[in-house]
Amino acid sequence: MGTILFFDDWSLCHMENVKRVMGKPKWIKEATLEDSLTEGTWNFPCVWHDEAEQKWKAIYCAALPDGPKTPAYYPRSQALMYAESDDGYAWKKVDVTKERIGLGDSPYKNQVFGVKGHIDGAPVVIDEYDPQRRFKYLFARDGRQGMAASPDGIRWEIVKDVEIGDYTLDSPITYFYNHYRKSYCISRRLHCGDRRVAFMETTDWKNFSKPEVIIHPDPEDLPLIQFYGMPVYRYESLYIGLLWRLHCHPTEQWLFKGAGGAIDCALAYSLDGWHFNRATHNAFIECNERGEHGGGCVYTGCMVTDEKNGLIRFYSGGSKAEHFQDQELNDAALMLHTLRLDGFFRIESYVMRGRIMTRTVSFAGAGLKLNVRAPHGQVRVQMMGEDDKPVEGFTFEDCIPFIGDELYWQPVWKSGKTVDMLINKGRYHIDIELVNAEIYAIRGDFQMDFGWGGNVAPLKYEV
Repeated sequence: MGTILFFDDWSLCHMENVKRVMGKPKWIKEATLEDSLTEGTWNFPCVWHDEAEQKWKAIYCAALPDGPKTPAYYPRSQALMYAESDDGYAWKKVDVTKERIGLGDSPYKNQVFGVKGHIDGAPVVIDEYDPQRRFKYLFARDGRQGMAASPDGIRWEIVKDVEIGDYTLDSPITYFYNHYRKSYCISRRLHCGDRRVAFMETTDWKNFSKPEVIIHPDPEDLPLIQFYGMPVYRYESLYIGLLWRLHCHPTEQWLFKGAGGAIDCALAYSLDGWHFNRATHNAFIECNERGEHGGGCVYTGCMVTDEKNGLIRFYSGGSKAEHFQDQELNDAALMLHTLRLDGFFRIESYVMRGRIMTRTVSFAGAGLKLNVRAPHGQVRVQMMGEDDKPVEGFTFEDCIPFIGDELYWQPVWKSGKTVDMLINKGRYHIDIELVNAEIYAIRGDFQMDFGWGGNVAPLKYEV
């Protein structure tokens, strides 16, 4: 099964009277979870849907008192807190005192993890390939990095045989499993002050590669902007980077820009989970208005595909204050933004009628589905042969126009012909006409060609 998304033009060979538009996630204000213990610099949520219990569950980070305020800007230590929801919108803190481990004296009934002494961590990550340690939390303490793990998100223990090398990695530290490299990729800054994203990888959580810089600010970025972190999530065969941008004070004369600044979320993407492209140099999830949660910083640390509702959910820690502006403020909250499924980018017609055509594809099955929206227009599809001529029975004139909004629209031709008639019969362009319409994705049982001419074997295409 192949999926074409429109982060770039790589899948296309022809574009006519169309434009690419980045999606804008919508803030769902009523889905905000406030907690007086949360503080902007350390509030990173992890949210998932428990299919067995049919509940949405969340682990978010609180900043608990940590003894004397030395240094002054680190008066707290991070702890993990637990909440549940029936719909992922209306949250309630859950008393887990009978289930949690090692926190019997904690006065916070929904706390699930925390240790004595200052620790600094990141969003919890869900590891579907390690059921006994399905939930993992990477943290820094006393200049070293370690891991805590849990089978259910409530019962946590420190993994004593995990220590992430001799490298000074500035928290928060996140990771993801890379299906192409068959390894865990750790995403973090190299050290405090060097705010650009570097990756390390491991297969056993005992041996780690040296850090390699993945994304660095470039000349098209705003002056002296820095990258505070980048959680990565798999989306079908793509890897999506949620890039945190720290808007530094440009007159501050130190490498370590500590004077504050807003943080928003930009978008990066990768075909292999290691080499990332910037989608644009603009914010994907912007800061809210001043005075609102997220008006100072938006740390988007969780991306969940909600197939049932046709959405992508982005959960963030949103603060009213800017980065390290005032840690005495209990100003942060768990926030939700939603986006249409596949809605990172869309191609839309520009002034009525537009057209796009894919590279040639070879069909291996009957499936062809388009994520399209045309409430006051129409979409039609035709198949073009390698000779640049429409295939008989698969022309625009034969296609029954689509009007409406559909995530998985299947084109129908009046000729009665179907895509399964093209299986193993050659290579074809998928040609799409948009009239006052937009398209988000193309899915089908096909492979896309990247060669030059008919004597070059096609490459398997899954993105």
